[in-house]
Amino acid sequence: MNNVWIRILRRLKRTINRHSFETWIKSMHYEGYRKGVLRLTVLNDSHRNWVNENYLSLIRVAARDICRRDVEVQISLNGVHDVKKKAPALRRAMPKTPVVHSLRQGPALPHTNGNFTFDNYVLGECNEFAHAACFKVAQSPSRAYNPLFIYGQDGVGKTHLLFAITHYIRHNHQALSVLYETAEDFTNDLIESIGSRQMPGFRARYRNQDVLLIDDIQFIQAKKKTQEALLHTFNALYELGRQIVVSCDRHPEGLQFVQEKLLSRLGSGLVVDLAPPDLDVRVRILLKKAEKMRFDLPEEIAYYIASRAPSNVRQLEGLLTRVKAYAEWKHLDVTLESAKAALNGYGKLNASARLSTKVIQNKVALYYGLRTDDLLSRNRAKNIVRARQVAMFLCRELLKESYPSIGRSFSGMSHAAAMHSCRRVASMLRTDPRLVQTIDVLKNELAEGRPKRNEGGQLCVQFDAKT
Repeated sequence: MNNVWIRILRRLKRTINRHSFETWIKSMHYEGYRKGVLRLTVLNDSHRNWVNENYLSLIRVAARDICRRDVEVQISLNGVHDVKKKAPALRRAMPKTPVVHSLRQGPALPHTNGNFTFDNYVLGECNEFAHAACFKVAQSPSRAYNPLFIYGQDGVGKTHLLFAITHYIRHNHQALSVLYETAEDFTNDLIESIGSRQMPGFRARYRNQDVLLIDDIQFIQAKKKTQEALLHTFNALYELGRQIVVSCDRHPEGLQFVQEKLLSRLGSGLVVDLAPPDLDVRVRILLKKAEKMRFDLPEEIAYYIASRAPSNVRQLEGLLTRVKAYAEWKHLDVTLESAKAALNGYGKLNASARLSTKVIQNKVALYYGLRTDDLLSRNRAKNIVRARQVAMFLCRELLKESYPSIGRSFSGMSHAAAMHSCRRVASMLRTDPRLVQTIDVLKNELAEGRPKRNEGGQLCVQFDAKT
């Protein structure tokens, strides 16, 4: 298969949910690319029509980014295959409603529908600082925070913010050049440029940008050549006063097998974290997506769906699409009953969806026979320190909170203090069976939503000697 199509597929895979990608995109047959024309074939008219209506613009955007020129996409029928045999399966796979794409959409070019903008980003306590930092960078590239490093677990909106910056600059600073690229595509581009002896063109492409955005930079771990190329690129841009924005699934200190000089450069500007969206934010995300899908979603059902996807926005979108498609298939109104039926088999209600930092703090304090205020204080008594460390560890373990977010929730403790507490508990779990029992009991209590008591009706309170 031609490398152009392979790279386009990689880009589209980040844009479209897995089932739709496998059904409609990967199943197309690559015929060739020549002089700005990409030729693809499909099995039948239904397949071609669906791709033309829902994915053609995404394919063009991906192809233009890969080929660095406008690309004409031609999709024709493949008469070699047994069309009649394959068509029914494709028809059954075809949803009745337009596909809603995930936040990992292709670069936000000026002619796109603008779904991934600052205006469409649902704000909450979990993301308002990162949103504000990105908006400031978009308003004043190179004059605000440079570099800007955004990190958070998968599916919390990092790529949306990078596209929002790209979209804003292309609309409001049209004299500036801006390039969004994934770390994986940067690596592939580097390999191809080395192999074809086109490194001058590679350097020019990345170093002549006014704004460079690199997504998912954790991909460069243990890739020495990529790290060297990125470091030289970042240094060149920084010395010229150009803006750099990077996203990652972890804090710079959490990256492994990365050169110290590059880590230093990445952490030299503003580092902001994106925490998983809480229940209220997830509900508002669902309501906004339902509005774009043009159907009325009762708030009760939004809460039910949100409780099934505790941290990942793309999971939310997939569940919402399933609820709507199921109701249409059964010719039903979207009700709580139809939503439950649609999501039957998609796992039990996730207990972490009901969790919050405050719930964990209250539960741990109750378990240890303390007040929640004790955990939030600066008291260094051994039993309070241990309870505080356990609470922080559970926030990290169950809520996937970032260290800065955990620190803020414990009376503004530092990122380093939160990291030390979590690592201290994780280390002790290897050698302290009593602490293992404590953590297991607390996890079960949090899952069940009730405190554990002993036979005499007293709360099970256990103090660990080590600190």
